[in-house]
Amino acid sequence: MNILFWVHKSQTTKKGTAPISMRITIDGKRAEVKTGISVDPTSWDKQKQQIKGNTIPDKENNDTLLHYTGLALSHYNDCLRRNIPVSATLIRDMILKRNELVHTLLQVFVYHISNLNARVGFDISVNTVKKYRTVETKLKIFLQKNMNKTDINLSELSHKFIVEFDLYMKKEGLKHNAVIKNMQQFKRVITVCIENGWLEKDPFPNFKLTLKDTERGYLTPVELKVMEEVLLPSERLEHVRDIFIFCCYTGLAYADVSKLNSSHIELGQDGIIWIKLNRTKSKSRSAIPLLPRAREILDKYSQYAKTNPEKKLLPVISNQNLNKYLKEIAALCGITKRVSMHLARHTFATTVTLEKGVDIMTVSKMLGHKNLRTTQVYSKVTELKIAEDMKKLM
Repeated sequence: MNILFWVHKSQTTKKGTAPISMRITIDGKRAEVKTGISVDPTSWDKQKQQIKGNTIPDKENNDTLLHYTGLALSHYNDCLRRNIPVSATLIRDMILKRNELVHTLLQVFVYHISNLNARVGFDISVNTVKKYRTVETKLKIFLQKNMNKTDINLSELSHKFIVEFDLYMKKEGLKHNAVIKNMQQFKRVITVCIENGWLEKDPFPNFKLTLKDTERGYLTPVELKVMEEVLLPSERLEHVRDIFIFCCYTGLAYADVSKLNSSHIELGQDGIIWIKLNRTKSKSRSAIPLLPRAREILDKYSQYAKTNPEKKLLPVISNQNLNKYLKEIAALCGITKRVSMHLARHTFATTVTLEKGVDIMTVSKMLGHKNLRTTQVYSKVTELKIAEDMKKLM
């Protein structure tokens, strides 16, 4: 780091004085700090970097210049000790803000994730925390690969940084909506920085975060029937298939079926058995009448429900393993679609309910959606529904 004081002779006032600035240079890049001191340009000693003269004001002004030098060196050494990427603009900002804490990009991610962790079980799910950790990891790799840095100060964030990070994720093979969701989480962390006064300017104002409409996959009635009836070579695959089919007839997501126990089963006054629970993701209430096929699966595992310590109704394993084994089952069925646990929820919304004429408001309530617009994603008219409606017309 190089420090140089110089007099702005071009800004000499009618009184014959000109302001003194401190120029900080690091790696060839400069930043300027106005000292608030003005002197007669002829009384400035460029070589000694001080004001000539022995008057009390001269001595006080020279002491102030030494103070600025001390601040710059102190902040520079502090950054080196804390392994904070240092730049001329960073030292300038630290001097102007005195002893305020300087935040880096990855430091604020740690701060935000720590806050989210503390809220898990109240209004935040574990999956939400995982999403922010994913973005944090991607930023670490991006900084290392594209900028050869381990971190950057918040003041270095810019629209250019956002655009380059977006492009990096696309080059890594992420699809448009996956990139946008990562950027939405990134933007949320930036908003936290602005709200705390750590960042003055939002680097996102002209960056559009628009998701594209996607076709929600689902099993057709024929494919669903094949999945139900296929002979499987092991008990392990049979358990996975049963859990998947159960979700096809209830619309439960993995997080909800994995915690399903007897307390979620209620007998209504109308004699219908209901599944009633608060969704893990949105905390909204789901109320689902138990269809005969779903009830058959629960009956099949009634002994398991009585003997397992957690009193779970179904032998649900990890989501990762369920999805892995579902690929095996799909291959045995001759189904080329990407079959996953979430596809079961889509199948319930489309094949099991909406195609059979169930009102979309009813489906929305069973899925536990807070907004009807979320359910409408599933309600694109299928060929089967068009054919049925046209038969009525004919």
